[in-house]
Amino acid sequence: MIYEVQAFNKSPTEIRGRDIDSLLEEINRDIWHRVQLLAHTSITQRKTYAQTGDRPDRPGGLRKLIEDKTLDEYFEMQHKTFLEPLSLKAACPDISLFPAGSWSLQFKFTLRKPYISRDDTDFYILDNPVKKEKVFKVPYVAPSQWKGALRSAMVLELAKDCPLQPEDFAQRRFRMAVLFGDEKGEEPRSIKGLAKYLDEKGGEEASEIYRQLVKQCFNGEPNESLPHHRGCLHFYPTYFDQIGLEVINPHQRDTGAGKLPIYFECVPDGAEGTFTLLYVPLRGPEISHEDAKKHASQDLEVVAEGIRAMMTTYGFGAKTSSGFGVARDDSKETTVKPEEFQDIFKVAWQEELK
Repeated sequence: MIYEVQAFNKSPTEIRGRDIDSLLEEINRDIWHRVQLLAHTSITQRKTYAQTGDRPDRPGGLRKLIEDKTLDEYFEMQHKTFLEPLSLKAACPDISLFPAGSWSLQFKFTLRKPYISRDDTDFYILDNPVKKEKVFKVPYVAPSQWKGALRSAMVLELAKDCPLQPEDFAQRRFRMAVLFGDEKGEEPRSIKGLAKYLDEKGGEEASEIYRQLVKQCFNGEPNESLPHHRGCLHFYPTYFDQIGLEVINPHQRDTGAGKLPIYFECVPDGAEGTFTLLYVPLRGPEISHEDAKKHASQDLEVVAEGIRAMMTTYGFGAKTSSGFGVARDDSKETTVKPEEFQDIFKVAWQEELK
């Protein structure tokens, strides 16, 4: 059963502006409790006031909490009180616990454009809240988001390099399948989605070579459908401690003016986050240490180029086609394990920059 704080805090049928102001200043309530209670105004005429206030020069409601940095202070407290003591902000993984050929990397990045991503909450004062961690309510990027964004960036880079020889296209597609897992849309009796797109992009011959490579890798029978498998890459969440507001104001064609602005919560440009990734090879113990190291270094080079493209060109989160969710082209405090792979990551990153 989902606990809904609104159910235990019934609001009056008529809410006035000063009621909203009083709620925001109520120090006996947790700040996030106050934000949740603002959603009561969604069915009243004071919804806009609870979102942004009634004057551009005098912010109110949620906008006031954001511009006064009250929510930023709350997020910082959550980081210090819970995320750090509970070790939820992961350090660079220790690869000594994993098979030969494993590697991990971690670096800090700074947003060049705001990060937008739709939250899973059903009831909120804004229709477009930024995604927040379910328990501690801090803005974050989920591991599944990182996986989808990186795979998308690497697919777009592959498409950009076309046309390629069928063997080259199939090899690059196969490497992505090993890194990320089986492709979405690869079904026994129908091919759709990503699998269909790559089939059409590479051509029939490349598609046949790709499927043969996957079956050989996972000991599949020639006449069987492709096996389902997970990839070598394991992603970690990224937590932020800042929040902002973006506004889109669609203009009417007849007047050329906008009357109904749409507000989006975001993580603002300049905010810092930490990207963490672990690579564990799928190959068994029969492979030699030198071969495992060779394959791992090749995969690191490919992944580093993909991360660079995702961070600085294609972006992550929502509305990336409008330029949101991209980072600056300087990674900070980079750690790669084992240390001998550090230069591979740096060179691949710089090559992608050129």
